[in-house]
Amino acid sequence: MGFLTDEVKARLLKDIDVFAKTSEQFFNKEISIGDYKGLSGPFGTYAERGAKTAMYRLRLPAGRITGAQMNFIADAFDRYEIPQVHFTTGQSIQLHGLQGSIVIDLFKDCHSVGIYSRGGGGDHPRNISASPLRGVTPGEPFDITPYVQVASEYVLTLVPDFKMPRKLKISMTNGLESSTHATIKDLAFRAQADGTFTVYAGGGMGGNSRKGIVLAEGVNPKDILYYIKAMVRTFIENADYHTRSKNRTRYMVAEMGEEKFREVFNKFLTFTRRVEDLSFEVPIVNITKVGSEELSADELAQFGGRVVAQSQKGLYAVLYHPLGGTPERAAFQTLLRYTGSLEAVEGRLTSDESLYFINLTAAEAKEVVKLTPDHMPTDFLMSVSCIGASRCQVGFQNSQGLFQDIVTHLDAEGIDTKHLPKMHISGCPSSCGTHQIGRIGFHGAVKLVDKKPQPAFNLFFGGSDALDDVKFGELLGLVTVVDIPKFIAELATILNTANVEFDTWIESHEEDFRALAAKYI
Repeated sequence: MGFLTDEVKARLLKDIDVFAKTSEQFFNKEISIGDYKGLSGPFGTYAERGAKTAMYRLRLPAGRITGAQMNFIADAFDRYEIPQVHFTTGQSIQLHGLQGSIVIDLFKDCHSVGIYSRGGGGDHPRNISASPLRGVTPGEPFDITPYVQVASEYVLTLVPDFKMPRKLKISMTNGLESSTHATIKDLAFRAQADGTFTVYAGGGMGGNSRKGIVLAEGVNPKDILYYIKAMVRTFIENADYHTRSKNRTRYMVAEMGEEKFREVFNKFLTFTRRVEDLSFEVPIVNITKVGSEELSADELAQFGGRVVAQSQKGLYAVLYHPLGGTPERAAFQTLLRYTGSLEAVEGRLTSDESLYFINLTAAEAKEVVKLTPDHMPTDFLMSVSCIGASRCQVGFQNSQGLFQDIVTHLDAEGIDTKHLPKMHISGCPSSCGTHQIGRIGFHGAVKLVDKKPQPAFNLFFGGSDALDDVKFGELLGLVTVVDIPKFIAELATILNTANVEFDTWIESHEEDFRALAAKYI
C-alpha cells in the first residue's frame, strides 16, 4: 500500500474551509497581502500583482501528468476560464489570472484527480523534481521512476503536520544528466551504475548560492525515505529562525562546515532508523505498450532532435517548448485532449519550462509534432524565463516581457538566432528563472541613468548545471531593459558572421564577450 491513504488525503484538505474564508476576505480587501500569503502559499496559490487575481500552482510530482489529468486540465480551461498557463522550472504548471473565488473549487477538483497541491508553496517540502525522461532513456543505471513516486507520496504526508523553517527542495537524477539541478538542491539523489544512490545536500540557488556536498554514497534506494526524514529533522532543529532570508539548508552547511553538518545529519538518520519504519514495496512501473513502427535516423533528423527514441521498442518522446514556457491556451487545450486520449501516454515537465510527451508510437509522435507548431526550434528561443513582475508580487522586472522584446527586436532586424545560447531570465534575485546556471543569465533590478532609476537586469555569464561541472555565473553588471535587445542582437551578429555556436566561440573569445558586454553595462 502506498503512503497516500484516504486519511492522508483528508489531512491534505485540512483547513480548506479556513483558507476559503481567508481568500474571500482578501479579495474583498478585508485583509492584507501578507496575511493572505501566509495561508495561501501552503495551498499552492498566491495573489498576483495588483491583488485582483490569483495564481494556482499544480503540484505534479517530478512533472508527471497522467492521461486522466491531461483531460482534466483541458476541461478546467473552460470550466474556470483560465486565461494563462506557464510551465515552471519546478516541473509544475502555474495557472494565472484566476478570479479568487474559483481557487477553492479548483483546488478541490484537482485533489479529486490526484493533483495534490498542498505544499506547492509556503514553508514545506516542495514538488520533487527528477529527470524528465527517467525510465525511458537508454543506458540509465536503473529506473528511478518508482523511487520518485514513493518519495513524492511520502513528502505529502509531512506537509500538513510539520512546521518547516522554509521550503525544502528535493531532486533525483537518473545519473545521465542534471537538468533538474540535482547537485544544487537541499537534498538530491543521483543514480549510480551499481544500483545505489549518491546523496547530496545543502545546495541551492538564489542568495548565497552554493553547490551541495556529498552526504553519503552507496545508499540503498529503499532507504531514501530515511534520508528525507532525517533532512527534515536536521532542517527543523538547526535552521536560523531569526533571519528568514537565511532559513535554507545551504546556510546551515556554511555555518557548521561540511563535516559538522554530516555529523548532525547522521545523528538524525540513526534516530529515524531506530524509531520509524519507512520501508516500502517498490511500485511496479513497467511500460507494456509497444509500437509497431520505428522511425529511421533520417526521419528523426527531420524533427530537429525534438523526437527521441525511448528504450521501449517502437516508442518515442516528443519535446514541446512554447516561447517563454507559456503555451497559447486553446492550442494547448487541443494538445492535451489528444495526448490524454492515447494509451499509456504521460506528460513529463522539465526544469527548463519544456514538456515531453512520452510513450508515443511513431504515428502518435508525428501527430504531436503537428499539434505543436509553436514549439521553439533553437536553443535561444527555448530560453528560460520566470513569469515575472507582470504577474508576480515580488518580481522586480517583467522577465517574460524582456524575452519577448529581445525576440521581437531580433526578428525585426532579420537576425538569425541559431547560434545564440539558451538564456535564463529571472524577474528578481530569487532565481525562479535559474539565471545563475545559464551561459547567459539575467535577473531584474533597477539602474540609475543620469540619476534617474531605469528598469534593468543584472547580467550573469558562465553558469552551468552540468552534472559534474556546476558553475554559478559571474555577475558582470547592470544593463537597462532598452539596451539588452541591442546587446543580444550584436552578439548574434558576431556569431552568425563567424558561423559558429556560442559555446564554441566563447572558448577563444571570452575577452571579446566581456568587451561587448561592457559597452552596455
